[in-house]
Amino acid sequence: MQQVASSVRVCGPLAGAKPGLMVWMAERRFQPSTTSKHVQRLGLLSRWLDDDGLDPLVVDESWIVERLARCDGAGWVRALSVLSFRLVLEFLRSVGLVPLRSATSPLEVLLGEYRRWLLVERGLAVLTVNGYVRGAERFLIEVCGGDVSQVGSLTPEMIARFVIARADTHRASSVNGAVSQVRSLLRWFYAQEMIGTPLAQATPWLARGRMSSLPATVEPGTAQRLIATCNTATLAGVRDIAVMTLLSRLGLRAGEVVAMQIGDIDWRRGELTVRSKGGGRDVLPLPVDVGTVVARYLRDRGRDEMSRHVFLGIVAPYRPMTVSCLNATLRRASVRAGIVNTFAHRLRHSVARDLLRQGANLAEIGQVLRHQVLATTAVYAKVDFVALGALAQPWPVAS
Repeated sequence: MQQVASSVRVCGPLAGAKPGLMVWMAERRFQPSTTSKHVQRLGLLSRWLDDDGLDPLVVDESWIVERLARCDGAGWVRALSVLSFRLVLEFLRSVGLVPLRSATSPLEVLLGEYRRWLLVERGLAVLTVNGYVRGAERFLIEVCGGDVSQVGSLTPEMIARFVIARADTHRASSVNGAVSQVRSLLRWFYAQEMIGTPLAQATPWLARGRMSSLPATVEPGTAQRLIATCNTATLAGVRDIAVMTLLSRLGLRAGEVVAMQIGDIDWRRGELTVRSKGGGRDVLPLPVDVGTVVARYLRDRGRDEMSRHVFLGIVAPYRPMTVSCLNATLRRASVRAGIVNTFAHRLRHSVARDLLRQGANLAEIGQVLRHQVLATTAVYAKVDFVALGALAQPWPVAS
């Protein structure tokens, strides 16, 4: 690692930070090529400061955005974004070379308060909260121009225009997802007396009834085909088999799989504690075949004291697996198996379909999938075409 990164030249005010950045990244087990790229980015920041005759104290996200906008450098520089400098900024702030970032803008402060309300008062999962906060930020920027002082002037017409504009370019499910996020934000505004009218009730909803469509499932045997494509000689393949087994056998959500921690598995009792939506904890029996593949992955992975999560990335710095990483895993397996892209929730729906065909009633399916209300499970009453086919009457023909 030292030989690769040390060959990168860094001149200017930040030249002295190069050795520290290399050590900092080595401690976090980054690959040599990754370290080299970030040392290059440190050198770029240092050169910009030197060219403009500025002190490192001016370095922050907004300055990088402005500097990139007027950059006419090499192709690799033009391909960078402010997010490309995230790790470099984290290091520079940790050693005090650049100021710590603070949420000083009114919009950031408001979104921070909204985030705390979703987490503490509503008890939503972190992944759900992240989506709601991103949706809130998009709404406030597009409708209010990012000006928090305009919140009190919101009208039903302004909200309707936002939804209609989104409907022109997005699918109904995506639009209704955005509507849910906006309604949550508007309810919070009303509870905080930031608006005088409960505008959430006036937010339009696209015509797409809950029971109007069937839950998407996969063909029987799809999970086995996906698992068969994994290379058991690699750690990535062993991990992916464990992930897909949990999805297809227990019907877990993607977020529940990536949230699993070592302490959630009780090997003696054969139980798995699932970190469900809304911060709940549900205990499920751990089948032998599921426990076997998870245990093999943990054995091959080895001990990692830096993380208590079960599923980690394969490449340093070995952060906990994310939902996007899990979805990418399913996508790659689908390509290898030569089938249509498979999503985690379709495997969950397929578990319900298989239980229904085996004679389970809706209440039992709801218990397996951990639905809080039976109405959520009722949509599966339409799934079993095999059983429904016996009830279908032949089409009348002329005699």
